[in-house]
Amino acid sequence: MKIDLREVQLSKSRPTVLEAVKSLAASMDEIGLLNPIIVKRATVFDGTLMIEGYKVIAGNHRVCAARELGWAWIPAFVHDGDELQAELAEIDENLLRAELSPAQRAAAVARRKEIWEVMHPTELSPESGINSRRPGRPAEFATDTAKATGENPKRTREHLARAEALGSDLHAVVGTSLDKGVELDALKELSPEERRELIERAKAGEQVSARFPVERDAGLPGRLVAMVAADFARMLGKLTPEDVAQAMASQPVNPDLRPYVEAFYNAYRARKQAA
Repeated sequence: MKIDLREVQLSKSRPTVLEAVKSLAASMDEIGLLNPIIVKRATVFDGTLMIEGYKVIAGNHRVCAARELGWAWIPAFVHDGDELQAELAEIDENLLRAELSPAQRAAAVARRKEIWEVMHPTELSPESGINSRRPGRPAEFATDTAKATGENPKRTREHLARAEALGSDLHAVVGTSLDKGVELDALKELSPEERRELIERAKAGEQVSARFPVERDAGLPGRLVAMVAADFARMLGKLTPEDVAQAMASQPVNPDLRPYVEAFYNAYRARKQAA
């Protein structure tokens, strides 16, 4: 269902972060709101009047982003158990399917945790009048997810860490060259500006890597650069920088590719030294 944003009051238990609101607003403006907010019926202020409305249980940032965009209405689940249980069952069914991409799986796990926390409260909050949730509870959640989907708890925590670090950027990489587990982990380490630029290139169909980001010559076939990136990715963790340097010296290199090979090598050496 959709509810009037004038009737929505933010939760006081989770402060909003301006940068996160701006990033989410940009994503919602482009692709819409993928996950409805979760609310409970309550008496709220509309200006100076008290009206029957809703208090946010989960979705403060989504509400702020929608208001930033000038939306009048927002998709929402009113917490009565039935709708949330149905969505949880749908998520669990999807997680059982092997064809989900890493980004899709991480997004599904994050949404599952949001619903699970609402449905598994721990203590009464005098502020909200509802049962509040201890932040995180990753072990309990991972165990519950394993029972429902067969997902290894360690893998569940990996998916969740990716989703929490990437936020709305996670949906933007689905189906691109960055939609791989190792790439999502590398994206987490980039600054928001670097990440945004790389994702835009990936969405345009470019074969990019967050592990060894370099600027491409527009006239050089992207496939060749991607092959060089893949070669260095395979060597990561297997060879020392000295071994790689020796291999580079002993093998002929296409002159057009040499700047990229050297750039990848420098990034590779820096990554190995920092490890």
